[in-house]
Amino acid sequence: MKKEFNTTTSVQFLKSVGPARARNLARLGIETVGDLLQHYPRRYFDRSHSLPVAQVRPGQEVTVQGEILTVGERATGRGRTVQTISIGDDTGVLFCVWFNQRFLLKQFRSGRRIMISGLAQQFRGRLQVAHPDFEVFEPVNAPVADGGADGAADPAAASLHTGRMVPVYGLTGGIGQHWLRALVHQALEKLPSSRQDALPADLRRRRGLLTWDEAVRAVHFPANQQALAGALKRLKYQEGFLVQTLMARRRNGYGRRQGLMLSKPGDLTRDLVRSLPFALTGAQRRVLAEILADLRSGRVMHRLVQGDVGCGKTLVAFIACLFVIEQGYQALLMAPTEVLARQHGQSLARLAEPLQVNVATLTGSTPAAERRAVLAALADREIDLLVGTNAVIQDGVYVPDLGLSVVDEQHRFGVRQRGLSGRGGQDERQSHVLVMSATPIPRSLALTLYGDLDLSVIDALPGGRQPIRTDIVPERDEARVWEHCRAEVAAGRQVYVVHPVIEETAGQDLKAATAEFERLRGEIFADRNVALLHGRLKAREKAAVMEAFNRGEVSVLVATTVVEVGLDVPRATVMVIHNPERFGLAQLHQLRGRIGRGEHASRCFLVCDGHLAGESRERIRFFASHLDGFALAEQDLRVRGPGEAWGVRQSGLPGFRLLNPVTDADLIRLCREDSRAFLERDPDLDSPAGRRLGVLLEQVFGSVAGTMAG
Repeated sequence: MKKEFNTTTSVQFLKSVGPARARNLARLGIETVGDLLQHYPRRYFDRSHSLPVAQVRPGQEVTVQGEILTVGERATGRGRTVQTISIGDDTGVLFCVWFNQRFLLKQFRSGRRIMISGLAQQFRGRLQVAHPDFEVFEPVNAPVADGGADGAADPAAASLHTGRMVPVYGLTGGIGQHWLRALVHQALEKLPSSRQDALPADLRRRRGLLTWDEAVRAVHFPANQQALAGALKRLKYQEGFLVQTLMARRRNGYGRRQGLMLSKPGDLTRDLVRSLPFALTGAQRRVLAEILADLRSGRVMHRLVQGDVGCGKTLVAFIACLFVIEQGYQALLMAPTEVLARQHGQSLARLAEPLQVNVATLTGSTPAAERRAVLAALADREIDLLVGTNAVIQDGVYVPDLGLSVVDEQHRFGVRQRGLSGRGGQDERQSHVLVMSATPIPRSLALTLYGDLDLSVIDALPGGRQPIRTDIVPERDEARVWEHCRAEVAAGRQVYVVHPVIEETAGQDLKAATAEFERLRGEIFADRNVALLHGRLKAREKAAVMEAFNRGEVSVLVATTVVEVGLDVPRATVMVIHNPERFGLAQLHQLRGRIGRGEHASRCFLVCDGHLAGESRERIRFFASHLDGFALAEQDLRVRGPGEAWGVRQSGLPGFRLLNPVTDADLIRLCREDSRAFLERDPDLDSPAGRRLGVLLEQVFGSVAGTMAG
């Protein structure tokens, strides 16, 4: 019996997809027909309206077709390069430039036809487009073997590439626009159009939505802008409706659970707060009151606490743990990395010792004998607080009196572990869960992706800290950065130097951490202790380097983004970031947050190539002029969209591809209203429409969907 062709069918059942191309598609996350159809275009060429070169004016967004006339490259110093092509038609010549994109040259050949799209500018008397989108047309009848980058999967699909709105997809090596475009068309042609829609028909009618079949065809091959708008509305709505349904079912499940009901705080909490050399901020006290109200409510707490870098979330988490410990329960505190877990374990153990609270640390690299001792003590109730990585929720870790699980840096773990962290010896439904996000998340995004949780925000920083000054420095002026660093080191303070890569790679114009480490310790800081930290080091090696930096034995730490999260070294006053355009705003904000934690003024230097593309340049300028993590998060979401901005990928939800919680806030509100109304009528998804919706939830969210209702 022939198997039905549907969205779960492997892409290898499509013509022209052999093993090599299947591997290439897998790098794009495409393994099934459904994956292929959800690989949405990132933009469109309007090939019904390309301009002759003579009609192009500076400041216009233009699409131009022509012939490649020349291909060239020139060096600009310090290892930087500029790639240039000229293209012409019957009316004139237009230049296209790229900076440090040497790998593009092999795609260009004189005499080939090309289409480019981008912002036209006047530069030194000539018309040019910097970093345009482009597509090189394949020669007619070019032979294509499996693994080749382009060529049509179906000769009849040639009309897909011209005379219409043409989709432009994200690609990878071995995959070309023509071939992928034709493959999507082939999949749509083979997909039955009679399948039942997962969204209820009355909901579609009320909201004026296309069917899924209509929408997915129109989003890939729209007849016009109006058709595209209708397709995007439907597909965005579906994403929002599914996420809201998922979160609402989870929240409903929590509401059915009875939680541990605690009494008022006792001496432990008071003694800790009195022993601190500083007062808690009003925001910390407010959030602690919200947590305590949950713990005393008789229902299970599932609360998200977020705040800007350095706002004191870890201390709030520790006090929450003391709430349950002083009433005879145990607590878990998870961190995203071993380095951070060890740091938390050491700092919390120092706070806990005078209170006679037992703290232990458990990570993936804990030696077997030590691990057995920790697990035995935990099972015997001799450990009050267990700090660690996700090793603390693995099989074999038994917490007989678990009262509270604190999931620090939640975005590193995702929904699955968030669900698992409530396990305990008595009744896993009774333990409380506190989720801590160090990365500020815009409220609209938090309500969308963490709608199953109550939300608390620590919106004030501890007093006594000076604002961090951020400077953008061209590479040619790097000497003044090192002059400032040497002055800080001479005054007994410390410096971070961060690079996007560990080692230099051929064809990549990036400074690497290892090479810079050798240069700094051999030349600029030859009289100081310079250390290297990166992800390839063993856990114990990383811990040793960080402990030396914490103790002040290391003056300059050269690192990759392994220092991104949570490290707290008050003597560190300088952060030097090379190639900042290679980092997202979230990473940049976290990196800058490693300094400014003491009494001394701090500076962050962004050492940039002088040839940044317009979008990257504006993003770096925005970062340099804003210290507020929530403002940066909002901008990141607005500019980069839901697939890349922070808090989206980290949430663990795979169903967010088109919807943007900032720009689509009104649509999300409708989704939330409709989801609640639907679940009021069918809370267990027992109706025919509910069962279809349940199948879609399972397809999009996998096993997570099955645990949502609690």
